[in-house]
Amino acid sequence: MREIVEDLGPVQLARFAVTDFDDVHAFASHPLVCADTTWGPNDADDTRAFLDEAGRSRPGTVLLAVVREDRVIGSASVWTTSQEDRTGELGYALHPDVWGRGYATLVTRALLRRGFTDLGLERIAATCGPTNTRSARVLEKAGLRLEGHPRGHKRVRGARRDSLVFARLVTDAEP
Repeated sequence: MREIVEDLGPVQLARFAVTDFDDVHAFASHPLVCADTTWGPNDADDTRAFLDEAGRSRPGTVLLAVVREDRVIGSASVWTTSQEDRTGELGYALHPDVWGRGYATLVTRALLRRGFTDLGLERIAATCGPTNTRSARVLEKAGLRLEGHPRGHKRVRGARRDSLVFARLVTDAEP
């Protein structure tokens, strides 16, 4: 039986299980999913390593499976980047078969709540590539504000990539 952490209506957030390999590998090895990530596309060993890591408890990190109809369709995480500054980051990845249904916005809002309440963060940031208009829109709809466009911010598959940086403060009004 899957351990559901939070029911978001059409999707749930749950703990990962080793038996999730096929579902996780389906999105983590997908070229469209990984086009704007600093990881992937995964091979089988990468996916096994991810599931092994996901099964370990790490202080300052919430890492969850996004589940729909008892199938893992993505991953979602919020983590502390500075305990002293009470800052963190969030990220998510969903299988392209479910893009455009509003799930990413639901998941991002849940990650913000968990980061502010469970982790005690006061500022949570997220980044996406400047051409990733879908993710930029998700972050805006979830209440994060565009803060900047740093050049060469990330190294993706051996090349420098610009980023759009979004953030939300715990004191910001709900969207």
